[in-house]
Amino acid sequence: VAVDLPRGKNLIGAFYQPKLVLISLDTLETLSDRELRAGMAEVIKYGVIDDVDLFTYLEKNMEAILNRDTEMLSHLVARCCEIKAEVVSADEREEGRRAILNFGHTIGHAIESRTGVLHGEAIASGMVYAAKIAQEMDLFDEDSVERLIELVERTNLPAGCMGLDSEKIMETMKYDKKTVGGQYRFVLPTCLGGVTMRGDVPT
Repeated sequence: VAVDLPRGKNLIGAFYQPKLVLISLDTLETLSDRELRAGMAEVIKYGVIDDVDLFTYLEKNMEAILNRDTEMLSHLVARCCEIKAEVVSADEREEGRRAILNFGHTIGHAIESRTGVLHGEAIASGMVYAAKIAQEMDLFDEDSVERLIELVERTNLPAGCMGLDSEKIMETMKYDKKTVGGQYRFVLPTCLGGVTMRGDVPT
């Protein structure tokens, strides 16, 4: 559980484990198309950080998914829950591996705070920029960057900073919970299905 403050997202929080998690796919029918697309940003994230097969599945089926194919949505919800449960159970208090769930969020939260767009829309842009940073650092190949951009755009999500300049984004990033001692920490992809945490990204 976390609370947003004017300076940034999720700056105050507590760890409290539920006794039960209940998921009803009927809830998805209450969402607008824009909200559904925004939610898909987090699904794409799971493909990048942990499961290339999931990423490929999204590439093959995105149009049907956005048309709310129930069987496909059920598969995606189950697979994302499996990945998150494995990550969180191994690192309940975000001291290590759990940080991979923040892929796209360092820049994404700054965009969200500055623009007020939906969370998933901002995270989509954040993932693209994290991928480009990884490419600049020779961690991630160009073809994979292009695959990510293409999938984000096919989901009708933004792949840019929506008119924000880099100085405003970086100023907001200073207050991100992943910034330590003034040094930005990024989750950067090394391949589709794998990421690394880096604190040495040049300004």
